[in-house]
Parts: sequence; C-alpha cells; structure tokens
Amino acid sequence: MIKFAQVLCGIFVLILGSAALTAMLFPSFINEPSGFNAVTDYGLTNLRTLGAPTLSLAIITAIGIYKKAWLLILPASMYFFFNFIARVISTIVEGYDPVMLFGLLFTFTLFLSSQVALQIFRKAD
Repeated sequence: MIKFAQVLCGIFVLILGSAALTAMLFPSFINEPSGFNAVTDYGLTNLRTLGAPTLSLAIITAIGIYKKAWLLILPASMYFFFNFIARVISTIVEGYDPVMLFGLLFTFTLFLSSQVALQIFRKAD
C-alpha cells in the first residue's frame, strides 16, 4: 500500500512541478487561453511568482515521498483543498461557467487522492 501512496504522491509532484514550471518559464501559456490579460501591471511577473510556492510544494512532497513522511505531504493536500475552495467561491461569486467544472472536479479529485495517500502514509507510520 505504501508504494501506491508513493505513486499517488508522485503524480502530485508531477502536477505541481509542471504547473510551477509553466507559470515560471512560460506564463504566456496561462495568459492566452484563459483570456486573462497578464501583460499589463506586471502580470507576467505575478504569474511567475505564483510558480515559486507551487514548485516548493512539489519539492516538499517529493521529499515526503522519499522519507515516507505524511507530514511533508500534508501541505500539498492543503493546497488542493484551498484551491478547490477558491474555485467554489469563484463559481458562486462570478456565476457558473461550464469551463469551471473541469477545474472543480480536477482539484477535488486531487484533494481526495491526497487524503487517501495521507491515510496510507499515516497507517504505515
């Protein structure tokens, strides 16, 4: 079971790491399809700086996988939870858009998966 939890957490590292590197190195990929105008008011810099804590989460989670320490995986789980809550609030405040459904389901699935991994690591500890 611990190998399954490590694979799940490895997926989290890939998702967090690729999101961070995309935000830091290619912020225009986020800017163009979303309709968000990040070119003004230091927007591209702001997108890049959002990638830094996300990359930190990926590194912390990778260390947690290696050390099999559930406490090091907890920050990624909390990130997925708060990301989901922010998307729910956004859906309520801004109104429902079908495009939002993918993000809601994706972050909720990541949160549930992270909870499964956390429980497996805690039982093994």
